[in-house]
Amino acid sequence: MGEGSPGKTTLLKCLSGEIQPSSGVVRRAPGSGDGRGPLVSWVSGPGGPGGAGSVAAAVALGPRLLLADEASEESGAALRRAVEGHGVAAVMSASSPTVAACADAVVFLRDGSVVDMVAGAGPEVISDCLERSGRSRQNRGRDADHRGRGAEDPRRNCTDPSLS
Repeated sequence: MGEGSPGKTTLLKCLSGEIQPSSGVVRRAPGSGDGRGPLVSWVSGPGGPGGAGSVAAAVALGPRLLLADEASEESGAALRRAVEGHGVAAVMSASSPTVAACADAVVFLRDGSVVDMVAGAGPEVISDCLERSGRSRQNRGRDADHRGRGAEDPRRNCTDPSLS
């Protein structure tokens, strides 16, 4: 997730191999040519992300990774079922905190960089994190000053400790 154009679609295209990142490395899973089906399948439908039928069609190909750009509530729920029922991994971009709440974890991007992450959160926490992640770079110095005076970290419910 991220406000504006944080790099969600670009990240998905890098994961699929459609484009190469301008910096950094994308590591592909081993065994991508083992005959068990494609490594990656896109979930899509006419005019944009599809619903449950599109997810089912993608799962039928036997991929180990499903990618969905701007998932809808229907496709987000179907992706959750695919992860739980078929052992496939899924990465989706979403604009809606309700859709994002279907995920195990939500990564927040800004200008192509990870700025925050939250796991196992509901729509309200995700919405708060989204708002804060959009401000995180501008307010980083000011937030540190406030914390130094005893105020709580405003991102305390959002940030994964590994990103600190």
